[in-house]
Amino acid sequence: MVRQVDKSKQTKDGRKWQFITYYKNCNGERKQKFSQLYLTKKDAEEAERLFLMKRDNPLHKEFTLVSNDYFDNLKTKRKESTYYSYKKDYDNHIFDFFKSKYIDDININDIKNWKDYIENKNLSIGCMNKIYNVLKCIFDYAMKNYGITLNAVAICGRFEKTDDQVIKDSEKIRYITYEQFKQFISVVDDPMFNVFFTFLYFTGMRKGEVQALTWNDIDFENNQIIVNKTLSIKTSDLYKITNTKNSQNRKIKMSTSLRKILFDYKKEVSKYTDFNEDWFVFGNSRFLPETTIARKKNIYFKKAELNPITIHEFRHSHVSLLINEYINTSKTKNMKIDTAKFFLMMSNRMGHTVEVMQRTYMHLFPTIQDEIVDLLDNL
Repeated sequence: MVRQVDKSKQTKDGRKWQFITYYKNCNGERKQKFSQLYLTKKDAEEAERLFLMKRDNPLHKEFTLVSNDYFDNLKTKRKESTYYSYKKDYDNHIFDFFKSKYIDDININDIKNWKDYIENKNLSIGCMNKIYNVLKCIFDYAMKNYGITLNAVAICGRFEKTDDQVIKDSEKIRYITYEQFKQFISVVDDPMFNVFFTFLYFTGMRKGEVQALTWNDIDFENNQIIVNKTLSIKTSDLYKITNTKNSQNRKIKMSTSLRKILFDYKKEVSKYTDFNEDWFVFGNSRFLPETTIARKKNIYFKKAELNPITIHEFRHSHVSLLINEYINTSKTKNMKIDTAKFFLMMSNRMGHTVEVMQRTYMHLFPTIQDEIVDLLDNL
């Protein structure tokens, strides 16, 4: 039963609807449930329906109803950027296929048909498995909250690459060399974007982290950048500043040349009468939009007559640059190349674990095999 509570019990934001119902607990005892307050009668009715569905465990459970409950829960437990990313994948690749089904009727064959449907979209393996993970999470949630006994998604497993095409290392991780970067940056005639792309290449920071940077985060005195937030885009007009991807803050040391470039750029920006330290480093009073970044990047790569890379691949380029310099310096000083030490140093700078750094970039160390051969030659 849904009812409207007395005015004295209504909340300041207008919540006045409540449901009252009966259910049986785990011991078979009949209990009464007074719900929280809701803004509309419809909201209260939907909440009552959801409550009884969980408690009474009816035979059929609508997939969309379970999914909506999952996303309501996700919104309170995970970062907002994660919620919007999962919801977007659900709306684009899951909802239409399962919207008329009951979740307890969905079987392994249904999931296989859905996987065929996704594979026909010609998405990358990484993208398909990201979508797969959303559907699996919905079924995991249903098992915990709705009495579903089978996770058909987990049984079917993730998407796998079926062809035996040989993939070169250069195709696994794309990056530009220092010489290519100089060729690229030489054609960037917009002062802000010249600093922006230089900043990306010499810090290896994530795009959202750079977009969220304010001048308060640039410590010229100690020659370092404070990375403690990232920018999440919800729509073209809405954004939110949240903590970093792994919720870990870090400090990145600037090279002398980057510090000078950034310091000179701030001098120019500071000439605006409304300038303040809360301004975004790139974009001033408003963050630099993702679409603008992509458009400018493609224009300048075309002018430089280079194959374009993504903004994230500037991050790969930064690591590649430092690996190359580390190898050259080690050879010049006749030092042993210590990959474990290198990745330990780089993990904090990049905001990754050592294991992720090694798995992603170890193949860029061409001389590691030389040390192994030296051991064999000593036999």
